Amino acid sequence: MNIHLNLLTLATGLALLGEARGAIVYFPGEDIPLPNTYAGVSVDLETGNWSTALDGLAGGDANFFLGGARVSNDADASAVGASWQPVRTGTGNTDAVVQVTGGMTIDLSTASYSTGFGASGQINSHFGGASGFTAGTPGYLGYSLIIDDPSNPGNPLTVYGWALVTLENNDGVGVLHEWAFEDTGASILVGAVPEPASLTLVGSLGVLLLLRRRR
Repeated sequence: MNIHLNLLTLATGLALLGEARGAIVYFPGEDIPLPNTYAGVSVDLETGNWSTALDGLAGGDANFFLGGARVSNDADASAVGASWQPVRTGTGNTDAVVQVTGGMTIDLSTASYSTGFGASGQINSHFGGASGFTAGTPGYLGYSLIIDDPSNPGNPLTVYGWALVTLENNDGVGVLHEWAFEDTGASILVGAVPEPASLTLVGSLGVLLLLRRRR
């Protein structure tokens, strides 16, 4: 009885700690192909759903087409506003998307975002120069994303995240490898993933169960 109470207390305490801190939402190992077509692939970064339909995806955020030679936030044909804004070289809706570096802080003050629908400028505009992407080589995108506020359902919240992508020119197929965002609106470091709280909980429960057996 005492052991069960300790287990419940430990689990509850860790759960409350996780809620207080907020959370990094992480989609590892997705490896979504970025087709060499004008429709490309539209991705919902909150759910991991994606579609190659020409009309995009209901609830979609990011659209990568021509293998990643073009990057757009017009991923939902019925949306009245863009939910996803990649870090760009400037604030224009056709400015090139920028490769950010691992460990960089992503938030409102550290990067440039546009405010409306738009795609990165001319074909290959985000390769080389100030943008920094190399075709066929994995690199990081930073972004802002409008989600439903977990602490206040029904209300929008702007959060910040990163995505690891391999972008290609119009002769190849790219890959959206994985992505993450911080769901409280706080800044996030490029490449940051959730703390292994669940592993800590499992390990702690295992120790307590072992002690129970020994008694």
